[in-house]
Amino acid sequence: MERVGRALMGLGLGVGVVVGVAITAHLGFASVPWLVNVAFAKLGLVASAGLLASGAVMSRFARVRAARQLPAPGAEHPALPPPPSN
Repeated sequence: MERVGRALMGLGLGVGVVVGVAITAHLGFASVPWLVNVAFAKLGLVASAGLLASGAVMSRFARVRAARQLPAPGAEHPALPPPPSN
């Protein structure tokens, strides 16, 4: 899941960069009104933000899930202190 989360964040970054370059260079569809081009740009930015957010959430869930897994039998958990020696 960590790999999928990172892929989604990378895709979101790519979409955001492409939309940003298109806005900066005044690229758009020639046969549609300017308002439609603005709407496409906004949808692209919203899609980029959604991909970044979903990738971050998936990465976080993967880290939490990995932290909650039980250690192998016989292995000591590094987060737990050693038992008292009474």
